[in-house]
Amino acid sequence: MPSTPWGRCEAMRVLTTAIRYPPAPGGVETHAHEVARLLVQRGHDVVVYTSDLIKEHPFKHLDMPHEMVDGVHVIRKRAHRINATFHYVVIPGELEMLRRPTDVIHSHSFGYFHTNVAALRSTLRETPFVITPHYHPPESMEGGWARRQMRRLYDSEVANWVFDQADMIIAVSRAELGSMAHHIHDMDKVRVIPNGIDPSRFRDLPDGRAFLEDRGITGPMLLYVGRMAQNKRMELVLQAMPDLLQEEPDLKLVIAGPDDGVGDDWKDLTRSLGIEDNVRFEGFLEEADMLAAYVAADVFVLPSDWEAFGIVLLEAMACRTPCVVADRGGPKEVVVDGETGIVAPYGDEGAWKETLLQLIGDASLRKRMGEAGRKRAMGEFSWSSIVDRIEGVYEEVTGIK
Repeated sequence: MPSTPWGRCEAMRVLTTAIRYPPAPGGVETHAHEVARLLVQRGHDVVVYTSDLIKEHPFKHLDMPHEMVDGVHVIRKRAHRINATFHYVVIPGELEMLRRPTDVIHSHSFGYFHTNVAALRSTLRETPFVITPHYHPPESMEGGWARRQMRRLYDSEVANWVFDQADMIIAVSRAELGSMAHHIHDMDKVRVIPNGIDPSRFRDLPDGRAFLEDRGITGPMLLYVGRMAQNKRMELVLQAMPDLLQEEPDLKLVIAGPDDGVGDDWKDLTRSLGIEDNVRFEGFLEEADMLAAYVAADVFVLPSDWEAFGIVLLEAMACRTPCVVADRGGPKEVVVDGETGIVAPYGDEGAWKETLLQLIGDASLRKRMGEAGRKRAMGEFSWSSIVDRIEGVYEEVTGIK
């Protein structure tokens, strides 16, 4: 697979599409915004077409149809869904993309209406088309059996066409590429370019003690940051908590993030296990509190059944917090097993218990992993270097030097 050229190209008109965009939370949303923001700083004209959704499970709309965010023109169109069972999001207003002047169209996510419109635009007008799928296999899709079946139908009937129309495909991890490779007929048009962080956010870290004191946390702290969504599988950590508490009675688990369909299930499980006093549901944390939570945590956990990457891991690592992740998808490429954290077997409650107890009980190991993680996150995953590579992709597909 040829390497991606690095360096900056001449100013372009870039049309970016995504199912949601900040202030909607999530890794894809963060990725799309950071790339768009830095492209504008480099002189490109970036327009983002997105939905008006801040969350999908259940539907929650924003009332901000057009806005400028960090120099990016964001156009939000009303989202609809066919029905609650199949939960396919349709955004008729995004058909405007078919006629909007642009040099390149870059679509984020896969299996959504906006990506199909981008592929159609490429077909009808021969507009260079780049897709970053942030691919989830059908079995990891949220929304129940019916939605997974609909996604399987989409994959069998539409996916190959979308990837065929793309001039370049950007995977954020080798694991993601492997999961979608059967849809890609020309591997020469694939680039693996990871997610990133803005190192300036993490240069001057807060003291985490205030976060602990404000919440009455006096013992070890586990942290999860992210949407309360089905694929995150935090029930595995919750189910391990009673055994962990036998060894560490003052242990606290902090769950920080918005509900995306399973928040009540996690809270019900917490109550049924009798661990309410040791689990805190913080909801969405503002920036200062989120950084303080990362710093305060002894261990960050991400037991997901699938993540294409996992930006929260870079954030935790930048705050010197060792991470424990499942051995599925992109996280096992982000975390260096035994160096910046531990890669544990997916779904193995016993292995997770032993791993967490090992880290909780060994301060020197946590410190060593934390320092290694910060060095890796800050040195290898800056958005600036990643946007260098994405500009290189645009240069390849447009011929604009």
